[in-house]
Amino acid sequence: MNLSPLLLLLTVLLLAIMSMRWVSDRLDQPSVLGELLLGVAIGNVGVWLGYPFFEIVMNPAAAAATPESSEAASHTATIFHALAELGAILLLFSAGLESSVTRMKQVGGQAMSVAAVGVIAPFALAYITCIVLHEQMSIAGHLFLAATLSATSVGITASVLKDLRVLGRRESEVILGAAVIDDVLGLVLLAVVSRIAATAGFSIWQIAATLGTAILFVGAVILLGERIAARGTSLFRKLDRSNGLFLFPLALAFGFAWLAESIGLAAIVGAFAAGLVLTDQMTPATTTSTDDEPTTTVSHLLAPLERFLAPIFFLYVGMQVNVSYVLDARTLALALLFTVCAIIGKLVAGLAAGRCADRLAVGIGMVPRGEVGLVFLGVGRGLGVVSDSLFAALLVVVFATTVITPPLLKWAFRDQRTSQTTTP
Repeated sequence: MNLSPLLLLLTVLLLAIMSMRWVSDRLDQPSVLGELLLGVAIGNVGVWLGYPFFEIVMNPAAAAATPESSEAASHTATIFHALAELGAILLLFSAGLESSVTRMKQVGGQAMSVAAVGVIAPFALAYITCIVLHEQMSIAGHLFLAATLSATSVGITASVLKDLRVLGRRESEVILGAAVIDDVLGLVLLAVVSRIAATAGFSIWQIAATLGTAILFVGAVILLGERIAARGTSLFRKLDRSNGLFLFPLALAFGFAWLAESIGLAAIVGAFAAGLVLTDQMTPATTTSTDDEPTTTVSHLLAPLERFLAPIFFLYVGMQVNVSYVLDARTLALALLFTVCAIIGKLVAGLAAGRCADRLAVGIGMVPRGEVGLVFLGVGRGLGVVSDSLFAALLVVVFATTVITPPLLKWAFRDQRTSQTTTP
């Protein structure tokens, strides 16, 4: 197979990504938003110019009708899609590294209450909106909507809290703990959607079986995962002192992702679980005796690979957006209403934090969907459970909630900043 089209594509995209990140930094916005908009622009311009590659990415069904002369475009799109999927797996793996099973056990009922309301309230509001607007949607579509609106970007919220030096506050602990639980609940919903889409049917027994499988998988991870990860790290550190800390976490992430897919769950469920059970800490075999030498962590070692593949995923999601749908009046109305549902639902969730925490700050911290919401959107698009119009509307929701959160968090903590800095 000729790799020339793919190599040229990656060259152009990587240069464009670096330029867009510079613009994002200048505008003080998360780079993920710039990469998403870049994907939308490149994808639609490519389709307008008539390039088969972009037509296939925007509409995968077009691959079947691709003439033999454009077979190279089909192969390039397949490889590009695979790179994007790997980017999604690494994203969720990194999100899992932000927390741990031990941390999830320690956050207590306060974070669990916030997370539960943070899933139910946005979905209930969006479901009512669909009924009022007579928006026809399958059961799988409604569950996918619930999963997307329940997501919370741990990375974006943690970054803002760290910049504000409020990570040691009770509100921050509740936000980060609830965000992790939210993502777990969203991933369970996504697993149910995947099973329904795969079997092209729906039944109460099917949902019960999928939920049972997901609960068993998460339970096994909580009970055995940390032990397996610790022993594996120790073993492979001895076998490969130079690269063990880099290769074993990757093997664990891909292995858990394969296991999750094998039992009917989404691969990103397994990747997230792998991040939870792997302790992101220094490995003695990779450090020197110099006291001021920076510690080597799993996140640090995997960062270069993630910085390459994660933007590919965001570009891929953006390339699937047809601007004609975004500019449609009904799609914009859906986007506006779902954005309101997404924000109000998380603010209501903040009320569950109780009186011992700033409930408004907690609610605002739960608002951004960010990269996690984009991963959910990418999976749902691949499963075919959402229409082009709904996909475009939810993309606007992810964009809007991610943009407004940093300034709102700064406002919420304006009189509560401390000089204490801890790690999430």
